[in-house]
Amino acid sequence: MSSLLCEAWQKQVQEFFTRLHGHQSKTLAWFVLGAIRAQSVVLPQVAEALLAESEAKASSIERRLERFLSNPRIDVEQTWEQLLAQVMPFFCKEPMRIIVDVTPYEEHAQVIYVGLLQHSRVLPLVWKVMPGQQKWDQGFWKCIDELFERIAPHVGSADCTIIGDSAFGCFPMVQVCQKYGWHYLFRIVGQHTCQRRSSRGQFGESIAVSKLVREPGKRFHGSVRLWQDESIETELSIFWDVTEEEALIVISDRRAGKGRIADYRLRWRVEATFQDGKSRGWDWESSHVRALDRVNRLLLVLFLLLWWLAHLAATCIHHGKRDRYDRADRRDKGIFRIGRLYLFDIERRDVRGGNIQQCLLFRKDASGWCFSLRF
Repeated sequence: MSSLLCEAWQKQVQEFFTRLHGHQSKTLAWFVLGAIRAQSVVLPQVAEALLAESEAKASSIERRLERFLSNPRIDVEQTWEQLLAQVMPFFCKEPMRIIVDVTPYEEHAQVIYVGLLQHSRVLPLVWKVMPGQQKWDQGFWKCIDELFERIAPHVGSADCTIIGDSAFGCFPMVQVCQKYGWHYLFRIVGQHTCQRRSSRGQFGESIAVSKLVREPGKRFHGSVRLWQDESIETELSIFWDVTEEEALIVISDRRAGKGRIADYRLRWRVEATFQDGKSRGWDWESSHVRALDRVNRLLLVLFLLLWWLAHLAATCIHHGKRDRYDRADRRDKGIFRIGRLYLFDIERRDVRGGNIQQCLLFRKDASGWCFSLRF
């Protein structure tokens, strides 16, 4: 017999994701909860974790999960759109930092990832699964534009900054940000050329950016004209930390300074998020899912899971209960792990299910669905 948590979660998924049929939404809910219990998206482990929720054999549960991944009628983009429409209004009231990056799925795929910086992690907004070794059927910047187009209606007129590493520090990426009216903050390599703006507002000779800061401990902040063939006027911030082998160089449409360097360092939280999804957490690279459409549906499960756990972690931290699961003198556990522990603690203590509804991803009242993420 299903647990109270499983029944409540299945009901919420079925009521919320209305574009999915009954069996599809039930399997999605099962998949997400099983993956949380197993702390893995590897199908045999998820199936084993779901034995307590069903009288079916582990092999039967595994086949059901496989059918979900291979079902072409499950439109990942439309399903995810329902989640975005619900969660994004909560964040539009404050400035948003959106991280864009690419992460490999072994040699089989590349995932272009666009996420929202929240606390110590970057929560998934949109993504696109592309071949790992074969030629792509569309250009990289076209993919980026397509992803931005999907989130643009949800960002609206909010103050939004796109942050990316040196793979995105180029003229086409700046153009895409300008198209949507968003700020940008990108790392660039020192080989790029620039012209410094003088106190009179004139630009000088063209030099390599790396020549502006030649030794550790030095900084540069100022306005420059960057590149030659397709040049832009931008704000350049450079800092060479004495512990680093090279300088950190970033460009932005906002005033150069220490703040831009500090903002850019937040980008590295996306790496921790990827580790949570891979080797350090849900181990999605060991799932043996290879077909790109199946990988896309697997990411639907994983990313829905991350949003739920982030919501739980925020609730836990907001109510001052983090110290029950993490060290007070040194924070060792990430938010997804804290959310998982908090969920199971509630389930274990609440045998009658009175608090189960409060720990679900959404809350429903007379006005409709409600979502919050307050750490």
